Amino acid sequence: MIYPVTEIFISDQGEGHHVGGAMAFVRLAGCSVLDCRIRAECDEAPFTAKFKLRDCDIVDTIKSTALATGPFRAVCITGGEPTDHKELPTLIQAFREQGWPVHLETSGMRSVAGWPLEWVTVSPKTNDYVVRAGHALKIVVRPEWTDPWAIIKGASDGTAFFHHYLQPLYGADDKPINLEQVQRLRRMPENGRGKWDLSLQLHKHLGQR
Repeated sequence: MIYPVTEIFISDQGEGHHVGGAMAFVRLAGCSVLDCRIRAECDEAPFTAKFKLRDCDIVDTIKSTALATGPFRAVCITGGEPTDHKELPTLIQAFREQGWPVHLETSGMRSVAGWPLEWVTVSPKTNDYVVRAGHALKIVVRPEWTDPWAIIKGASDGTAFFHHYLQPLYGADDKPINLEQVQRLRRMPENGRGKWDLSLQLHKHLGQR
């Protein structure tokens, strides 16, 4: 199988539950989620393929990169929207054959039921996503939302995730636009028992990829 790849690199996970853990990131090009809450702020680079690589080429690139940068905990497949690529389970299996745990970051628009994944993070960009259960649900809060809890509730009702995160929107300068707003939301009664934790893109604060 051949995959459109934007970049492959090893760095510390910058956000979510596994923050600080070394990951091999495989960023696949393309995103079909046009009705997206943060489409205007997205960097267009992830949508454009720089390489066309076979699964074995991706494995070899990760191995050679690890020789230069050191070991990693898992492979994280991200995008764009990685589930746009129907051959993705073949790539996941290629990673598992190397003994590498596989994490997936997705908007949740397509089912991943039965895929051999160790971790699934869903960051919905619309409320009609289909992956309603997984390990982590992360919602990017927009500063102009007048009733953010209504939107958060609409995006999370009827779901089953172990961890829940609210994340500020980041600007072109790689700084959070509305961190204070997100912190206020977490202190409000609607966040019963502290269900929603803070997620930052720590790699941007540290100047990492």
